[in-house]
Amino acid sequence: MRKLILLPALLALLVSCGGGGEKPFTESKNAAVCVWDNVSLKGTPEEAGKWLSAISVGETVLYLKETATDETGKKPVNYIKVRLKDSKEGWVQSDFVILESRPAAIIDQTPIYSRPDLLNKTDKFFGQMDIVAVKSESNGFIEVAGKRTEGKWIETAWIKDQAVTYADVDIAVAKFAKKALEIKDEPNKIKALNEITDNPDLKESIFISRLIVDDEVIVEEQVEETIEEGNEAETE
Repeated sequence: MRKLILLPALLALLVSCGGGGEKPFTESKNAAVCVWDNVSLKGTPEEAGKWLSAISVGETVLYLKETATDETGKKPVNYIKVRLKDSKEGWVQSDFVILESRPAAIIDQTPIYSRPDLLNKTDKFFGQMDIVAVKSESNGFIEVAGKRTEGKWIETAWIKDQAVTYADVDIAVAKFAKKALEIKDEPNKIKALNEITDNPDLKESIFISRLIVDDEVIVEEQVEETIEEGNEAETE
């Protein structure tokens, strides 16, 4: 059996969404963050609307200040009109995007607070590499919205402000790594993780050092499995 080792975090100064040039989405008051993966962008605000594109979890879109409600189904569904970074415009279900926010990734498992106060700690946590939208700040806390690793739906909560990284590269690695780590087939999981760690565009992420496969452990375990299989064959 192959083993994956997630190394302890080596935390240093964390850069925000770095790089130069204009950032019309993240700096705009109309910026909105998608907190669900593969959300459909549609040509019209309805379930039967033409599919235009998929929006990634952690992706920032521009809210165009138009809303609509689809009442053709069993219950009303609210939509907002948004623009993607490639200038494509369309409608998305409002439940999946958080207005006036910025994307971030959870650095390590962090406790949730019901209010921005140390006295209000709950028994819930956001997990490492969960992607959230940061809505506001208060007293060393940030208000975030997103799906927890152990959660079933989008939640809004308070966490400590040092618990997240805003770097684009960290958010990207968080998305890809979370998917890779969910793969049950071990060889395919390792292959997916290697594709992430070998990608030069992602090498600066603080999460890369945690996605390391220990080859020595793999070899040792393979030898042990071979010996055990041999012993079982002799017994039979």
